[in-house]
Amino acid sequence: MTASNLDRTLAALADPYRRRVIDLLRERPHRAGELAQSMRLPFPAMSRHLRTLRSSGLVEEDRDEFDSRVRIYR
Repeated sequence: MTASNLDRTLAALADPYRRRVIDLLRERPHRAGELAQSMRLPFPAMSRHLRTLRSSGLVEEDRDEFDSRVRIYR
């Protein structure tokens, strides 16, 4: 892991909401809406947190096989 990757990972984990997302995703994959609802965050805020976690490589995004608008995170 390079220093910049480590910095990005640590920055992503510095936020308590993002750490909680990681805890929830360790249990099972969740839809973005489920995560927002579980944490009582507005969807745009959750979307920003998930984008940060994706860019740091801590979470992966898949599409629902029946509805391509739904994103599932693991």
